Amino acid sequence: MNSLSRHSHTPEFNMIALLDIIFIVVIFCIIGMTKMVFLDLVKVDNPELRTSQHMNPDKFVTISLTKEKKLFLDKEPVASHTELVERLMKQKNAQNNIVVIINGDKEVPLESALHVLETVRNAQFSRVYFKSTGKNR
Repeated sequence: MNSLSRHSHTPEFNMIALLDIIFIVVIFCIIGMTKMVFLDLVKVDNPELRTSQHMNPDKFVTISLTKEKKLFLDKEPVASHTELVERLMKQKNAQNNIVVIINGDKEVPLESALHVLETVRNAQFSRVYFKSTGKNR
C-alpha cells in the first residue's frame, strides 16, 4: 500500500488554459457587439468629420441615400419622398420618440441630402442625425 501512495499523483488544474479561453470569448463578444449596432444599413461611403459623436439610440430608423440617389428606409427601397413620409408616419404612430439617422454617401449632392432632411422634418421628427465616419486627427 505504501508503494501505491508514493507513485500516485494528485490531478492538477491548469488555470491559465481556462483564462485563455475566457479571454477569447470576451474579445469575441466585444467585437460582435460593436458590429451589431448598424447592421441594417445600406452600404454607402460616409463623409469624414472631425467632430462626429458616437451614439446608441434605443429606437431608430435609418434612411440611406446612395450615390445613385436611391432612397432606402431600413434597407427597404423607397420610391418617392411622399412614400418616405407615409412610412415614417406609420413608424412614428407605432413608436413615439424615434431617432432618424440619415446615412448618405459622401458623393451625394448636398441638395439631395437636404431634401431628405426636409422630408423627415415634414414628417415631424425632431431627433434627426447624419451618419459620418470619424476622421483621425
